[in-house]
Amino acid sequence: MLEPTMFMGTSAWKLQNDVLMAIILPEHGGKVASLVYRSQNWELLFQNPNGTFRKAHRGDDFSDYEACGFDDAFPTVDACEVQMGGRTVQYPDHGELWSAAFTAEAIGEMLCLRWQSPELGYTYEKQIHLAGNRLVCSYRIHNPGNEPLPALWVCHCLVHCEPGMRIVMPPEVTQVENTFTSDWLGEATTKLSYPMAAGPRGNIDLQVMPPDGALKYYAASAVKEGCCRYEYPASQMAAQLEYDSTMLPYLGFWATGGGYRGDINCALEPTNGYYDGIPNARQHNACPVLTPDETWNFTLSIQLYPLV
Repeated sequence: MLEPTMFMGTSAWKLQNDVLMAIILPEHGGKVASLVYRSQNWELLFQNPNGTFRKAHRGDDFSDYEACGFDDAFPTVDACEVQMGGRTVQYPDHGELWSAAFTAEAIGEMLCLRWQSPELGYTYEKQIHLAGNRLVCSYRIHNPGNEPLPALWVCHCLVHCEPGMRIVMPPEVTQVENTFTSDWLGEATTKLSYPMAAGPRGNIDLQVMPPDGALKYYAASAVKEGCCRYEYPASQMAAQLEYDSTMLPYLGFWATGGGYRGDINCALEPTNGYYDGIPNARQHNACPVLTPDETWNFTLSIQLYPLV
């Protein structure tokens, strides 16, 4: 079933099958605001604590708005200046999409979302459907212009946290890089072993949530396996992200145990660049560029299932 609805006072679309229910907000960047495993009424996504969604505009500070649910961060996470064709272009905080109003069209049981950037010219399409216990998002990003477009795509999917939950990266991840100075991981750019790391406050298991503060790290090199997951033993549920690692070869992790606005959530973040902003990705020789008339096509799915 696919039908229009309202969610927290905002126009939305509801996708539902025998296993899952999802809520999509086209006017808020195509945000997936809810993803529920129906038989247990179990919600994966971190919910909006404010109860309503305010309309943002390009260039607004992401932290001033409702950081919740599953957004696509494109063409950056960190606000930055980018040189393009002899001009300086401002890439806004967490990209352009979260504040954009997408058009939405129902095609059978699939929701098709579309938007074109007035500033940068690219077209962005996302098709969302349910397949059994999976939410499937298929992306098409096209550059119709004459200038190369440096662009990071980051899965910004904030999930709820429970005591005892575990974050599972692919087994090949044995080292991570800290992205900002924190009590837990020390100085920015510090390399740490994974999953057990030695930080300023002692040994820390990076597969569990920090009890306070905030942290963010990336697998220190490209990851071949396009699969990572959350395990929730208290709820006997798991959520697995599956994606094409040739398109999204890097993997980050964000967690706040109340250190960011008092929120408690976390996010595994598959991405195509390393990491978070264009200048930093260029410095690491890991900045993708969408060339004129090029199209990026890729798929990311989230599978919910009971732990056994």
